[in-house]
Amino acid sequence: MPQHQVDNVMSFDARERTLHLLPILQVDPFDGVALEDITLSVSVSWLDAPVVPELGWTIRQPYPNRLYFVAGANDCHLGNFITLPDGQQAGEVTFHWTVSASALPPGHFKVTHRLDLVFGEGDGNTWSMDVANWWSLSEFTNEEHSTPEIGRNRFSRIKRQGFSPGRRAQVSEVLRDGCRYLDIHESLELPAITLSDCWTIDTYGGDVVHECLEALQ
Repeated sequence: MPQHQVDNVMSFDARERTLHLLPILQVDPFDGVALEDITLSVSVSWLDAPVVPELGWTIRQPYPNRLYFVAGANDCHLGNFITLPDGQQAGEVTFHWTVSASALPPGHFKVTHRLDLVFGEGDGNTWSMDVANWWSLSEFTNEEHSTPEIGRNRFSRIKRQGFSPGRRAQVSEVLRDGCRYLDIHESLELPAITLSDCWTIDTYGGDVVHECLEALQ
């Protein structure tokens, strides 16, 4: 097993096809954004109703880098797991962020981040939006990076600046009625991995995340 994955004697996986949603908002130093300034809603193209964890989305800063705000569930601080229907080979996931930061002009931000996902082949029954979980299967291993990088994830932003050209994201923004509207659209292919490959969830998912993982098996 790669050294960056969870150190388990046996591999374990979800009993059903499972998608690991990972909403991340990245800000810049001195933006002055706080946890209570952020709200989120999530939708997926194959469901009529929004995706909402049992107790709602909670915004946290689980990573050592405090510039990343991550939405999660009560039992998993690093995103949320939803069932992926049989035969669902692709679909769109949309993160709708609202940010109020009085110290950062214009003070109000609405971000719509649309991701066209392809659910590829692999050895498991889990598809994770966390690139670091499947680093060895990603295109980034062709670069001079020996370890997984959380910063390679498809995080949202409140500014048009700061997107790596390698993401090939289409980004547009409009300032209207004292609010900055940002639209982000990009694509990502996810390989099928196992739950035991999701080392970032084990590392940053919170004290009770193991109960969440056990419930999926």
